[in-house]
Amino acid sequence: MSLSLVKLAEEGTDAARTTLFGELCKLVTEDLDQRTTQELTIFAEVALKLYSDATTKDRARLAQKISTCPKTPVSLVRKIAADDVSVASPVLTSSPAFTQEDLLDLMEALSNGHLEAIAQRNDLSAQVSDALAQKGDKPIHRILAGNREIRLSRDAMLCLVRIAAEDVAVRENLSLRSDLTPAVCQKLLPIVNEEAKKRLNAIIQGALSQDQLDQIARLKTLRRKLGHALDNQDMSLLWAEAQRAGATADELITLLLQDQRFNHVIELMGIRGRIALKSLKDAIFNGKLETVMRTAARCGLQAQTFALFVKARCDHLRIPSAKGSSWIGAYTAYLKELEASKGARCTDFQAKRKTRDSEKELRDPGKLAIA
Repeated sequence: MSLSLVKLAEEGTDAARTTLFGELCKLVTEDLDQRTTQELTIFAEVALKLYSDATTKDRARLAQKISTCPKTPVSLVRKIAADDVSVASPVLTSSPAFTQEDLLDLMEALSNGHLEAIAQRNDLSAQVSDALAQKGDKPIHRILAGNREIRLSRDAMLCLVRIAAEDVAVRENLSLRSDLTPAVCQKLLPIVNEEAKKRLNAIIQGALSQDQLDQIARLKTLRRKLGHALDNQDMSLLWAEAQRAGATADELITLLLQDQRFNHVIELMGIRGRIALKSLKDAIFNGKLETVMRTAARCGLQAQTFALFVKARCDHLRIPSAKGSSWIGAYTAYLKELEASKGARCTDFQAKRKTRDSEKELRDPGKLAIA
């Protein structure tokens, strides 16, 4: 411990204790991952004695720093967990120092604001999620229904289904889960919209993966973020808005295809694919597949998005959708070829670099002698 910290400890005033807490926390958490269990145990004992004199800012900083440290003594994280929600949230949401039994115990004494933080954890057991579903209020139910990192028990699911009948947010979040059982899906079907019904029926038939559900949720979030900006008819301006919202070209094109804005998709592909609009339209409408695939790849279109694009093209040209299957297969193969080509170039570059390094060493015998 530095001399200044020793002097603060010896001074013993409230102000000195406040300063000592902040400085000691900074010292220990600067290289937290290097601290031994014994060091953290001693630190926790001192921090607990000084805790009542610490500022909110210092307590919040400590909570943030130790929130992911598994070696933090549970006595300290429990103390922080009982603090104001603004301070306690990081440890309640993330701390690996808590066992599931600790969480159940804490839930008996903490406010609903604290329980909201617990509901966001990615390691909740069925017992804890059951307790949250039973004890929680509307915000907790919404968080729990939207927490797709955990598996909900049947009891928690049924509890949330009952709540979903009156709460749109719970209903939407619940319908996007991949751990829904067929029985739960059947209970949700009468209360969801047509889009959700398709998803639920697909889950019943085992057709939707977690990745697909995550993508659906992501697109819904982007649509909400963009709001009225999505109605913009100028694709350059819309693309700028989409970038500010964190959307990729692939995601924006998917949203436009969902809204049946095929001509706007072509404009956006022309901008992102760096090709004249007239040339791109000619390729799309006259079946010049190579040009279309090259442009789509430049835009970052995934295979499933290209499949949506091909279907929209078939609808626009009023040709059977089955005729687009060859385009989809060709584009999937094209993406694989691009990936393989990138890998080959990377390997070739590494080999050439290794050769250059070897030649350099041979030209510098002094380095070889040192080695």
